[in-house]
Amino acid sequence: MKILFTLFVLLTFISCKVQNNKKAFHEKTKILQITPEVFIQKLPGKLSENSGLIFYNNLFWTFNDSGGKNKIYGFNISGKIKKEIEIKGAKNVDWEDIAQDEKYIYIGDFGNNSGQRKNQKIYKIKKKKISKKEEQKLDATEIKFDYQNQKSFNSRQHSTPFDCEALVELNDNLYIFTKDWTDRTTSVYQIPSKKGEYKIKPIEKFNVTGLITGADISPNKKHLALVGYKNYKPILWLFSNFKDDNFFSGQKTYVEMDKIFDAQTEGICFLGNDSLLISCEQSGTFNHLVFLIDLETIK
Repeated sequence: MKILFTLFVLLTFISCKVQNNKKAFHEKTKILQITPEVFIQKLPGKLSENSGLIFYNNLFWTFNDSGGKNKIYGFNISGKIKKEIEIKGAKNVDWEDIAQDEKYIYIGDFGNNSGQRKNQKIYKIKKKKISKKEEQKLDATEIKFDYQNQKSFNSRQHSTPFDCEALVELNDNLYIFTKDWTDRTTSVYQIPSKKGEYKIKPIEKFNVTGLITGADISPNKKHLALVGYKNYKPILWLFSNFKDDNFFSGQKTYVEMDKIFDAQTEGICFLGNDSLLISCEQSGTFNHLVFLIDLETIK
């Protein structure tokens, strides 16, 4: 009887878990399986732990995550670093994503695997200050924030809902998408893009069934892309034709990329409105490189 009871409990747990995962897949969600093509075969050794990606001024911009230098790097389509910008006075506690608008670049220092941080911030640098020099130092404005709904700072490693690796800018506001280690959802928080110290609270939550590691909005503001992984398998969520900042209100497309299993996908950016680039760190299976997805293949 004990064996039968244990089996019943196990099957019930599995069934509930499957049902919970299905909640992410609204009846209008398109579900696809694709294999992205390699866009840049290998990045320089300096970028082996690259995290975050934008395309600006004909260069791709990234940095290394926790413990890396307080620098962003601009590299070309051949993977060669053409510019290094040091952010003066900044410390790379755990830089995780990068975003931009017409005038500024934003660097998110909000990685929080343990859930114990109280010093999350976003660095804001002026694009017009970026010169043609290969190396330069720039001042940055600091946008500091804490989670209003976080009451405990004693969670175990990789069990917090207050980790974050994804950042976008929209209509003079910044939006971060959390990486919930426990229930595999993401929560959206809005932060003003101006200097200050803010207490932020979630405005929306979505069951992504994985861990989100990067985000970007298309130049025409019609598409939001979230990249991440699920059981070491890279995944992509594409949200289209949403209203205002109700990102999950429009068309939803979920993409699995089984053929690049174990690629540690960390950064994502739009290349125009019709293509996506996804960057990954060095792993046991893949070089630190950049993949390309033609959005025509997932429409």
